[in-house]
Amino acid sequence: MSGDRPAIRRLPSDEEALRRYAADLWLPYNRDLADAVGAHDLADWPEERFVERHVEFARNQLDDSGSRGWVAATAADGAADAAVDPATADVTDPDLDLVGLLMTSVDACPDPFDRPDRLVIGEIYVAAPYRGTGLADRFVERAVADARDHGCGQLRLDVDVDNERAVAFYERTGFDEYRKQMTMAVDPE
Repeated sequence: MSGDRPAIRRLPSDEEALRRYAADLWLPYNRDLADAVGAHDLADWPEERFVERHVEFARNQLDDSGSRGWVAATAADGAADAAVDPATADVTDPDLDLVGLLMTSVDACPDPFDRPDRLVIGEIYVAAPYRGTGLADRFVERAVADARDHGCGQLRLDVDVDNERAVAFYERTGFDEYRKQMTMAVDPE
């Protein structure tokens, strides 16, 4: 792990940047989630298929004006001699390590209801070596700034009840439960 504090920056929506994000962050995030929560088991696909599918999904999501993607980047170990600035280098630069992600989108309040617009945190992930460093707190701060930019009065997210580490973090950060989501298996006929 590099000793530098990771820089949080916008995720570009070009093909190469999205491929790197999908391979280096999205796939490890979902593998970690599958290890923590059985309901998130991944299909038995080759890695490239996951990347291909997610690149298309992320591009479509980022094309929405209320959606933003953020990555945390740091100089790769062994890249100290290279003059790479994690805050400005291209996300695809091999001298960068991508160590975290945040995806947000706006949930605008429909006309008949009286609640503030919400900024939804769709994904937040910090690579294992950077957990406990305050990077997740910085991502929440980034989401708060996004909420203000979009005129949203609340943050919202979904978290699996089995993901105890994430639940504890969100509660410590100030999130409160407001809804229960329930599921029921349906047997095929």
